[in-house]
Amino acid sequence: MKFILDEAKSHIERITNELIKNIGSDLSFIREIGEHILLGNGKLLRPLLFVLSCKLLGYEEERIYSLSTVFEYIHVASLLHDDVLDNAEMRRNRPSVNTVWGDHAAILQGDFLYARSLIIALSTKNLRFLEKIADATNRMVEGQIMELICSNNVDLTREQYFSIIEKKTSSLLSAACECAAVLAGTDIEKEIALHNFGHNLGMAFQLIDDMLDYISSEDVFGKPVGKDLREGKVTLPLIYAIQEIGEEDRGRIIKLLKEKGNNKEYEYILKKVTQTKAISRTKYDALNFVNKAKRSLDLFDSSPIKDILIELSNYVVQRER
Repeated sequence: MKFILDEAKSHIERITNELIKNIGSDLSFIREIGEHILLGNGKLLRPLLFVLSCKLLGYEEERIYSLSTVFEYIHVASLLHDDVLDNAEMRRNRPSVNTVWGDHAAILQGDFLYARSLIIALSTKNLRFLEKIADATNRMVEGQIMELICSNNVDLTREQYFSIIEKKTSSLLSAACECAAVLAGTDIEKEIALHNFGHNLGMAFQLIDDMLDYISSEDVFGKPVGKDLREGKVTLPLIYAIQEIGEEDRGRIIKLLKEKGNNKEYEYILKKVTQTKAISRTKYDALNFVNKAKRSLDLFDSSPIKDILIELSNYVVQRER
């Protein structure tokens, strides 16, 4: 994350150390897979948001770095399961776990990380902390199921899409921020502000992710471009593009999603989407969510930590991967 200020880099390093230290298993196989996926050039956005939110509230206990791993373990567990469902071959610029070790290993490693996150969360002995993590995990799975149900549906609306990504992506980011307020014992106004910050940042993050799937490159993005389209996922750029293109191209998209096609046909659709206003409209929506996120921080006094959170928000819409 090139944008990160020096203060944030030190937090990233401490989180990374805890990710391996906290795996908590003597099985070399678990540790080998864990190091492959956890140290695979991930952004560590969720644990970083938790740590920064704690510090924004003046909660400086040493254990926050260990507790931050809860949010990355849950996130990575979902990625492991996703890659099996999608038959993904790359993740974070590396061969995916299911490609190297097989589907069974990827699923079991994901299960292990979910269980490990709960054990670490239990160490807080804070019921509300546990409730928020459990709720976020539940909502993530709901979002994945909604996405599955809506596969290949060219009639998916913008509102339905937002509902999916709110659960699939935004729920864990908002939980990471909100859980910091729960541990710090802050007032409800600040807890809501951090929830809103994480929610809006998560929405913007997923919008940009879906946009990059159409315009980035595999070397930069860390996974094949056009992956969502090939998997039948209808995301906002495609929703916007369908509103502009003619019936002939709409028919080609419907046929492509239902019957699958060759690379030439996928490339045609990818190019068609980029020729519309779909990309700029998606970026505009992402900027609106980021601006909402930054406004949520108005409640907090100026500080170096607040500055990092604002810079982090800007990075979300400026990133190339």
